[in-house]
Amino acid sequence: MSNTNTEIIPQARAFLSTSQPEKALEILLPFLESEKETVEYLSILGETFLENNELEKAYETLSRACELDPECDKGFEKFLYLGQIIGGEDGLNYINIALNKLSTLLNSEDNTKQHDKSFIINKLNSGIFSEIEIWMTDLCMEEEAENKCNELIEHSLGLDNNNPEAYSLLSSIRISQQRDQEAIEALNKSWELFQLKKTRLEEMANKKPTGDKPEDDEEQDSFEIGMEYVELIQPLITLSRYAIELEQYDQAIQISLNIQDINDNILDAYYIESLANIFKCKKIIDPSNENYKDIELGLVLQSTNEEVQSIIQEVKSSLTSGYKIINSDVGEEFDGGLIEQMNQLINELGGPVMSELMPSRRSNKDEEDEEGWEDEIVSDDE
Repeated sequence: MSNTNTEIIPQARAFLSTSQPEKALEILLPFLESEKETVEYLSILGETFLENNELEKAYETLSRACELDPECDKGFEKFLYLGQIIGGEDGLNYINIALNKLSTLLNSEDNTKQHDKSFIINKLNSGIFSEIEIWMTDLCMEEEAENKCNELIEHSLGLDNNNPEAYSLLSSIRISQQRDQEAIEALNKSWELFQLKKTRLEEMANKKPTGDKPEDDEEQDSFEIGMEYVELIQPLITLSRYAIELEQYDQAIQISLNIQDINDNILDAYYIESLANIFKCKKIIDPSNENYKDIELGLVLQSTNEEVQSIIQEVKSSLTSGYKIINSDVGEEFDGGLIEQMNQLINELGGPVMSELMPSRRSNKDEEDEEGWEDEIVSDDE
């Protein structure tokens, strides 16, 4: 790729890192013909197609990039992405090429000087997690599937035993093996580590600049911290769903509240919080019933139990927050099935709380004060 054209790769990367894949595609496509044999260009173009949900184009582009760089000398991520797209044994083969390259980098003193060691370990874990997912889905009926999952998660924890996502995945593996107590232990460990990570990022975000670095570097650090903070959302949603499955309802509620703390426009967080509270109510009503989840919601609403009634009020408030999101500009971003489930719960509980839908009275000064809120992340605990 020419020196002039190499400028488009960092530009596209910047758009991808700020969740603007459509803009990344706009600046990449004009170079498609001239750079169709350039590995670096094809790699980021394939990733961009993937982020734009154009799977067929992503597959074709990444396949060509891998063909041009079979030894993974010009980047490993194309093999990880292609492996995830393909799945099955062929997908594992592609991911393994990337993992072997990353392992070489990790074990080479010269290479680890050029690459951040934690970055390499994170990428290794990303590939390992993808392989576990393939073994738990596409290859779940294979005789060696369970052993492979155990081997891979042990390898991951050996690389980094403080990775909350590894313990979350361990919980999922143990759920599939019906080893619920071990699954709960892994869930608790994952949540503990996620809380520590969230608190650390909040402290870093709220730390005042020291002036030791150039202003551009300070801004870049702040941006990266913010991105890492937002990236907690999806794994926390996944963890909260495991908590529901394991009947750890208080845990699921706490995780959901922390998701809302990061971004209060995530519909999944309000749905999971509401569902956990509803199941909690059903269990209070009939604690000896193994099938308590099947209790009709109407019976829950008729309960005279004060704790149940208090929780139901919390559910209605949470569902009302979800109702606002569904009917806002961001509502269309969420899965239609989730919206349908949310609306069903809202209707079964008699609709949203009307008083909470009324706009609050705010002065112009209040609105001005809200500008720039994204520049500072503050924990609920402060």
